[in-house]
Amino acid sequence: MTDPGLIDGRYRLVRPLGRGAMGVVYEAEDENLQRRVALKKLSAVGGMSADDEALARFKREAVALARIDHPGVVSLYDSGLHGDVPYFVMQLVDGVDLATLVEAGALTPGVACAVGLGVARALAAAHEAGVLHRDVKPTNVGITRQGSVVLHDFGLARLAGESAITRTGVTMGTPQFMAPEVIMGAAPGPTADLYGLGVCLHFMLTGNLPFGPAAEVGAVVDSALGAGIRPLSTGLFPFTPVNLALLVDRLCAREASARPRTAAEAVRLLEPFGGDDGQAALAELVAASVRNTAILQACETPAGTRETPPESGPEYEWDEHALPGPRVPRRDVFRPLTLSTTTRRLVLSSMTPQNAVSRQREAVNLVLRGELQEAAEMLSSITQVCLSSLGPDHPTTLAAQFWQAVCLARLGAGPKALELFSSVNRHTDQRGNDSDE
Repeated sequence: MTDPGLIDGRYRLVRPLGRGAMGVVYEAEDENLQRRVALKKLSAVGGMSADDEALARFKREAVALARIDHPGVVSLYDSGLHGDVPYFVMQLVDGVDLATLVEAGALTPGVACAVGLGVARALAAAHEAGVLHRDVKPTNVGITRQGSVVLHDFGLARLAGESAITRTGVTMGTPQFMAPEVIMGAAPGPTADLYGLGVCLHFMLTGNLPFGPAAEVGAVVDSALGAGIRPLSTGLFPFTPVNLALLVDRLCAREASARPRTAAEAVRLLEPFGGDDGQAALAELVAASVRNTAILQACETPAGTRETPPESGPEYEWDEHALPGPRVPRRDVFRPLTLSTTTRRLVLSSMTPQNAVSRQREAVNLVLRGELQEAAEMLSSITQVCLSSLGPDHPTTLAAQFWQAVCLARLGAGPKALELFSSVNRHTDQRGNDSDE
């Protein structure tokens, strides 16, 4: 019997990470090399022809990624077909995306420039390889726990010299971060990617979307083609150095000719504002974000209680055309990363103490390898399932909570870790007392 969770006999799907217009991205385990990877599958299934537009764009993303060799661009490991569904396997970036990082508010100029420099260097490498990204935005900028910036999701990438796949009259991209000339239908060039970089810098330095939180695409387009992005150099944001504000305004210029001509030039212009201090502060922010997420995941199911599966719940996905402002809760735009009703029922129907222990061993190996973010997320899911199917006193449930507490402690979330350790101790003591009786 075919295992639906095993792709091409090698990649075991662990959990969905997100769903976009083209495909679904999963965290997966490469069973041959015993490492975590990101696996992207095309959303369409069955009936695809060789000239299908989505399939062509999907293949082009793989070709684009394969052309680029740079630490700031997500690495492509493998590609293939699973049945009639194409997939490719990429580097799994541990950390957070830029949109998540700005939820707490505007970033300091040093931190913003550290991110901007990372994006600019990645774009320079992509452009050198003849690849335009065409969708530079905060959700496509990953930042590792070491403070390294990794540009990903080349789903709209266009190889220089190739004709566009997109149907006539259809504009692909995210209007908040799309260059005005592209909105009007012109072929994108390197300066269109630099516009996206400029808007990301504007977003980081102000903590707000350039045209406000309006979800109506028409209003965003009217603003982008009308007055354009409000200049930083007007003095409304006094904490931004004047020369940096002028550079961001230049990157965000409505006219492509007013922007820096190349990504390499943008790197050169940004370098005076970035430094090691900014990257160190960036790493601290990412560590705090990962720690807070782990705490929230641990709090989703109170320790020691039996969870009742909800009647309905969202799948793992996000809204690609909206981003949260700094004070808007993440869950208003990004749907919560909890088990969906369908997933929960599927897992609960097949959960036994034996396979729960197997999944738990995988998570413990992640802990021992220092892959704490992935381990914390995996253990959170295992704990939810164990509480529902095995109960709060089952040894597998208690073991999952113990290792979840270990993750929290190593991530620096001491109080929540102690709370979980105490809960495990109480239930263990109670089991011992019951057995004595």
